[in-house]
Amino acid sequence: MWPHASPTLLTCILQLLVVNASASALQDTHETLTIMVEDAAAPWSNSDGTGYANDVVVAAFKEMAVEAKLKVVPYSRCKYMVLSGQVAACFNMSWQPEFQGKIKLASRPIFKVSNDVFESIKAPLPKRLDGQCVLPPGTVIGITRDYEYSAQVMALKASGVTFENSLSDLTSLQKLAAQRFQAAVIMSNDVEVRDQKAKQSGTDNTVRFAFNCGVVNSTIGFSLVHPDGLRALEMYDEGFRRIEANGVLKALHRRWFPTL
Repeated sequence: MWPHASPTLLTCILQLLVVNASASALQDTHETLTIMVEDAAAPWSNSDGTGYANDVVVAAFKEMAVEAKLKVVPYSRCKYMVLSGQVAACFNMSWQPEFQGKIKLASRPIFKVSNDVFESIKAPLPKRLDGQCVLPPGTVIGITRDYEYSAQVMALKASGVTFENSLSDLTSLQKLAAQRFQAAVIMSNDVEVRDQKAKQSGTDNTVRFAFNCGVVNSTIGFSLVHPDGLRALEMYDEGFRRIEANGVLKALHRRWFPTL
């Protein structure tokens, strides 16, 4: 019992309690969004669902009270599902003209990727001028199926170079070591040694870096066909801006790459 309280005062108190309870409930509720992520892009996105890019995406959505549920799949499936509008978003993606009107990328990259050409030590590529991304017409070069490559790499195809698909960069390197390819385009980054994938594939004694063919941004892509695509993009962009401002992004980078 509340002694000496007027009916008006009691009404006001009860209204305040209802408002506070509603606000608390609103803070506790959150949306869930399923997002696809590729399974073979260490250290950004690993097959077990961990990775720097995975943590960034989850943190950005968490900042907006959205729980991002990551579904780990081969990149070709990730790309197909977002292009067809069967999933709202997929990462890690780099812009290609085929995305026009179908996919919109986040405004900020999560990381940058170098498109590096590797050659066989036993059968090296012809000598070329420094800084040039050129190969003789007819050269067979391995790429990873459905990956997006730089404009310089795509220009090789236009010049008569033959592209052959592999399931992954590691597979391309193994085929290069077996001389099934004359070269391979490998995605590398500035947080690992350049021959990291050669070591992972067991080919570091038989293949080597030859030259670079450009750098591309990699981020999360959102479907323009999926009903939640654009709204999810807006939430992610704002969430990314917030974790960049409040130090969460820097903390994630420091946790994954403590020596950089």
